[in-house]
Amino acid sequence: MFTVFDLKDSTPLAPDELRAVRRVLEDYCRTAAGAWLRGFPHRRFELRWCPAITDDVLGAFTLLHPWTIYLKPPDTEATGRLRDYARISWAEIITPTVIHELRHAWQFRRNPLLYAVCCLPLLREITLERDAGRTGSEAESIVESTTGWHTGREFERRRKAQDK
Repeated sequence: MFTVFDLKDSTPLAPDELRAVRRVLEDYCRTAAGAWLRGFPHRRFELRWCPAITDDVLGAFTLLHPWTIYLKPPDTEATGRLRDYARISWAEIITPTVIHELRHAWQFRRNPLLYAVCCLPLLREITLERDAGRTGSEAESIVESTTGWHTGREFERRRKAQDK
């Protein structure tokens, strides 16, 4: 488990990774499930890779940095063009986690005092996490159906479109 002290080692997403996340977020915003995000300033949030985040946690929102979402970075084993594909794919795949964490930020901004009370250990699971978990699960199925995660051809098509 990571601590808030580990957040200092985080790094911003690369521009192409950020574009991939933003593209998927915009697709999600156009759905009925994503309506809550349309009026929320989600573009203002900084997205950062935090190397201390492990497999049991994919993302974090903290009141210490209320305009930042911390994410588990992609594996760096791939090389060459495969590495680029892996990075962009991971950015797309982790977008439901971004949505989950944005839901926590949304909860906080709706009522900061109530959010702080709901952060207590027992309350957190039946209030904040239940709501954000449901939102993240819905987002995952929507994102899976709207992105081309599973083929390298989709990545190549997008890259060529961006290069023009």
